[in-house]
Amino acid sequence: MKAEEDSGASAKAFEVCKSPSSAKVAECENGPRLTPYAYTTVLLAAVGGLLFGYDIGVIGGCLTLDGFRSEMGWPPAIEECGPDSAPEPKQVSFEQGWITSAFMFGCFVASPFAGYFSDRFGRWAAVMLGTFVFFVGGALQTGANGVGLMIAGRAVSGLSIGVLSTVVPLYIAEVSPASLRGTLVTLQQLGITFGILVAFLFNLFVQKVIPRDWDWRVSLGFQCFIALLMGVGMLFMPESPRYLAWRGRVAEAKAVLRKLRGEGQESLLSMEILEMEKEVAETKSQNSTWSELFSRKLALTMLVGIFIPTVSQFSGINAIMLYSATIFNNMCLSGITMTAIVGVVNFLFTFVAVFFSDRCGRKPLLLTGASGMVAGLVASAAILWTVDYSENKNAANAIVFLIMFFIANYASTWGAVASWIIPSEVFPIRVRGKAIGLATMGNWAANVIVAFLTPILIRPDVANVSGTFFFYASFLIIAIPFVVCLVPETKGVPLEEMEEKFSKPLGQHVRSSIADLRRRPAAADTGLPK
Repeated sequence: MKAEEDSGASAKAFEVCKSPSSAKVAECENGPRLTPYAYTTVLLAAVGGLLFGYDIGVIGGCLTLDGFRSEMGWPPAIEECGPDSAPEPKQVSFEQGWITSAFMFGCFVASPFAGYFSDRFGRWAAVMLGTFVFFVGGALQTGANGVGLMIAGRAVSGLSIGVLSTVVPLYIAEVSPASLRGTLVTLQQLGITFGILVAFLFNLFVQKVIPRDWDWRVSLGFQCFIALLMGVGMLFMPESPRYLAWRGRVAEAKAVLRKLRGEGQESLLSMEILEMEKEVAETKSQNSTWSELFSRKLALTMLVGIFIPTVSQFSGINAIMLYSATIFNNMCLSGITMTAIVGVVNFLFTFVAVFFSDRCGRKPLLLTGASGMVAGLVASAAILWTVDYSENKNAANAIVFLIMFFIANYASTWGAVASWIIPSEVFPIRVRGKAIGLATMGNWAANVIVAFLTPILIRPDVANVSGTFFFYASFLIIAIPFVVCLVPETKGVPLEEMEEKFSKPLGQHVRSSIADLRRRPAAADTGLPK
C-alpha cells in the first residue's frame, strides 16, 4: 500500500513539473541541488581515479632513477640525447614494457569481472574491494627487489584499477541526477589527472631530497597512503540508490536518494524516484544474460560503448604519460621536469571537461578534441622527422608546445567524455555492470598494447618518436567520422531512457546522430522529462 502511495506521489510530481502554471516550475527548471554529503560521496569515489593516475604517473619517472635501475639490474640511464643517441639495451626496453604493461594487463583481466561483482554484491562493495587490492599491490611495488616482483606488484595494482575504473564511474553516475551527471562523472578523470600530477611532482621532490637508494621506494609507497585514506572514507558512504532499488531494497534506495538530494526538492526527488522505479520494473520483467550483450538489439550500443573508450587509449595519451621522461630526455630536455609540466597541463585542462561536458554536450567535445589531437601529433611528428631538434632550439620548443597542445585537447575532451562518461551512460541498467566491464576491458586491452609497444616503437632503430606519433594519430583520424555518424548526443538524457537512443534502424540512427550536432534536446538543458 505504501509503495502505491509513493508511486502515486511520484507520478503527481511528474505532472506538477510539466504544468506551466505550477508554483514548482522554478524548482524543476533550476534543477536539483546536491548536499555536502552527496559531493563528499562523489569526491571520495573519484579518489579511485587519483589512484589510477598516480600509478600511471609514478612509474615513468622511476624508470629513469638510478636507484630504481640499479635494483632492477639495469645500467644507468643513457646520458646522450638527440636523434642519433644510443638506444636503451633491448633487454631493458622489453623489461620496461613488461613493468608498465603488467599494470594494464591486470586491469584488463579484472575489468569484466568487476561488472559482475558490482551487480552481485553492490557498487560500494566493489569500490572497497578495489581499494584494498590496490593497497596490496602498492606494497609489493614498494618492497620489490627485482623485475619479477615489480611486475607482480604492478599486476596486482592493475587488478584493483580494473575494478575501480569500471565501478567508480558507474557509482558516480548512479548517485547523480541526469542534469549533473556529466560534470560529476568527469571528476573521475579529474582524479586521474590530479593523480598523474601528484606523481610527477612527487617524483621531482623525492629525486631532490631523498637518498638515491630510497627515492623510488618513497614514490611508490605514497600510493598506499592514498588508498588507505580512500578506504577509511568509503566506510561512511552509501550504496548506489539505483542499485538498491534494482535489488528490491526500495525503501533504502529512497532514503539514500533523499539524503543525497536534501530537503526542499520534493518535486524533483519524486520525479527521480518515479523514473528509478519505472526502470527497475522494466528490468525485473527482462532476464539479463551475457549473451544479450552480443545480441542484435544491443549491437550498436556495444559498438559505441566499447569503441570510444578503446580509441581514447589508442590516441597515444598513455604513451606520453608513461614514457614522457624518456621521450623528453631523448629530446635533450629534463625528463623529470618536463613530466611535471605535462602533469600540470593535463590537470588544469581537465577542468574544461568538468565545466563544458554538461553545457556543450558530448559530441562537440569529442570532435573538437580529436581534431586538436590529430593536429598536435601530426605537426610534432613532422618536425621530429624533418628537423634536428638537438641543434634547433626553435624546433624543440615547437615540439614541446605541440605535445602540450595534444595533452590539453585530450584532457579537456576525450579524457573524461570518451573514457568515462560515454560508457557510464549508454548501456541499459539490466546489463550495465556486465557491459561496462566489457567496455573497460577493451579500454585496458588497448592500454596493454600501448604500454608494451611504446618503449619499443620509440627506439631510434624502430619507428622513433615521430613514427610513433603518426601511428597513434591514425586511430583518431578514423574516430572522427565514427563519432559524427554513430555516437548520439547523450547530454542530459536520463539513464532510464538511454536505450531508446540506440533502438532505431541504422540509417535513421545515423541521420539522428548527425542531426544531434545541430540541435540539443530541450530537456537536456533543464533536467525536465521529455
